[in-house]
Amino acid sequence: MKYCSINGQQQTEIAVTERGLAYGDGLFTTAKVVNGQVILLDKHIERLTLGCQQLKFTAPPMANLTTQLQAVAATYPLAVLKVMITAGSGGRGYSRVGLSENATNVIIIVSDFPSHYEELAQNGISLGDSKQQLSTSPMLAGLKHLNRLEQVLLKAELDDRIEDDLVVTNCQGNVIEAISANLFYWLDGQLYTPDLSISGVNGIIRQAILAKYPQINICNTKLAELKQAQAMFICNSLMGIIPVKTYNNRILTIDDVQRMQKQMKGFI
Repeated sequence: MKYCSINGQQQTEIAVTERGLAYGDGLFTTAKVVNGQVILLDKHIERLTLGCQQLKFTAPPMANLTTQLQAVAATYPLAVLKVMITAGSGGRGYSRVGLSENATNVIIIVSDFPSHYEELAQNGISLGDSKQQLSTSPMLAGLKHLNRLEQVLLKAELDDRIEDDLVVTNCQGNVIEAISANLFYWLDGQLYTPDLSISGVNGIIRQAILAKYPQINICNTKLAELKQAQAMFICNSLMGIIPVKTYNNRILTIDDVQRMQKQMKGFI
């Protein structure tokens, strides 16, 4: 960890009554810093603003947060910037009754950028199917909230697997995403991405791709359909667009993915 602040003060300690710790009562976003600039900063701020609204607590002043993030990022040529906003400390049990309107805590962390992402973007990854399934949660779907136990368990599964990442379905058998990235695939010349209305995280790079290419099909996908795909990629704010070179040991073409990488360059 290169840097950590809580509510603008450089420190690494937080109260044991913090609701983010006790209940996962908060949300986060993770951004890439390049040459002192936070990539897609406005989209990350939008995600945090909408997330606070969805979780029904008062967002911190976003103009101030934007300025703070710009100042923190300015000295880093390449890094990972993580921002967590929690409902604050206190309340009784699950209830937030008694918390003030400005109780929210803002935690900013800067860490090293993973050195292997560039190689993955060029050469691709191997993908398999997870043996575990995500829950369905219309109340939280799409939101990058602090409850990440499903992803912790998925990572534990991946640690014992030979693949680079895993395709994850929900308990209805619909394909949702990779462990910490969104998923796109080509089938019969058409580009598809799974519907995330009841499970998964609506990632910022996913949003950017859909904004540029509104003709992309958003659909409920089963594993049987995914196994017919001719090409596939995963994406998130740190990795960008990563080709899938093999899926369940079946070789996929990466030509379409490389074209997408070139077309999205400058947008992500």
